Amino acid sequence: MDYLQWRDEMRQAIDGYMPRIQAIFARFGELEPDTVSDEVDSVALRKAEEVDPPLPRALLELYASIREASFAHLHNAYFIHSLDLVLNSLHRSDIPAWAPEVTDERLVVFASDGGGRMFAVGYRSGTVFRLPVGAVVDQVYDGSIDSIGPGEIAKDVPDFLTRLVGIAQDFSEEDDEDDDEERPIM
Repeated sequence: MDYLQWRDEMRQAIDGYMPRIQAIFARFGELEPDTVSDEVDSVALRKAEEVDPPLPRALLELYASIREASFAHLHNAYFIHSLDLVLNSLHRSDIPAWAPEVTDERLVVFASDGGGRMFAVGYRSGTVFRLPVGAVVDQVYDGSIDSIGPGEIAKDVPDFLTRLVGIAQDFSEEDDEDDDEERPIM
């Protein structure tokens, strides 16, 4: 995947929907725009190369092109966490590394949404899983209070990013008359 092209497509979509969002919330003042940073954290990339087990290659490729992304105004919000945050979360007991009811492989959380759902990629398969709000005990995801339920959301990180840019582009193209339409979510 060309991550720089993805970044540029996301920025174009942001330019499409942010003026509408800003107009809706103008009475609250200027909103911070959604962003995809293009500065790379070379220190975190070096640290990531030394992590055992090694992070999935697709994540390293993504973080070689961007630092992080924040889409706070896109539907319920989506966030791609910085590699530094991902690395610092690898051994936290409240961040899942395992979700036995979803998959038997080790996971690494790299993104989230504004509702508390986490997006994790499998170390072995590269599959991206959605983990709704739920208990995490000693790095094990345990259950869900979300009707969507946990499960596979994308075949890999590029597929996840392609879906995300599609959601942003659709949101960018909406007009006020389409407010009753069902919106795609992840």
